[in-house]
Amino acid sequence: MNAQPPRIHSATFDPIPRDATPLVVFDLDGTLVDTAPDLTGALNYCLAEAGLPSLDVDAVRPHAGRGARAILQLGFSAAGITADETCLTNQLPRFLDRYNAHIADASMPFSGAVDALERLRGAGFKLAICTNKMEALARRLLVELQIAGYFSAICGSDTFAGRKPDPVHLLGTVSLAGGSAPVSIMVGDTDTDMEAARRAGLRSVLVDFGYDPCPAAHEKADLVVSRFSEIDASTLLRLIETVSAD
Repeated sequence: MNAQPPRIHSATFDPIPRDATPLVVFDLDGTLVDTAPDLTGALNYCLAEAGLPSLDVDAVRPHAGRGARAILQLGFSAAGITADETCLTNQLPRFLDRYNAHIADASMPFSGAVDALERLRGAGFKLAICTNKMEALARRLLVELQIAGYFSAICGSDTFAGRKPDPVHLLGTVSLAGGSAPVSIMVGDTDTDMEAARRAGLRSVLVDFGYDPCPAAHEKADLVVSRFSEIDASTLLRLIETVSAD
């Protein structure tokens, strides 16, 4: 956890409404759930169909939150092949069908994630999902893992006209969850998540154990944590209530 106090970009925030229920919006892949094993399985299925060598999950994990096209491009690139638009168009349905059928074979919440959801819900927080995964896949994954019931809204890349870092995605999620932006926090693992929070005027928490906690993400985050035990009601309420200059 950062030794320094949370850094709040106060100029972007409206006053906190009285009696507003705090909301925590979570990214999904690489934040709440380690989905890399099943994404790797779908990729390797496509690679095998194309007569190409498979990839190890450790090679895929840093790219697992970037979407199916990026994962396919990674697999073909590793075999020395540039996947053009025709190739991706042909492979994408195969990848998605395979992934949908095996979405929770090996994927599981990160250590402490479900306990954190329980703590926050018990403390009166609302919870939501804002992911660049397609909404139907996100819902299916959460249902399979038996944690869908924690969330007041589950919003994917196709739920709104834009996707993270477009603020319409995050602000739309806040609205559907019945939240208010001044008392909402984005928790994610990438610069895309932190930039979405910045553009939408939300406080942000970066989990540095995720797929792509790059230097830019660290710089934009209001708080950085290394385990879910660091995400509790008192910490997040202080983050909401603290308005200080950088």
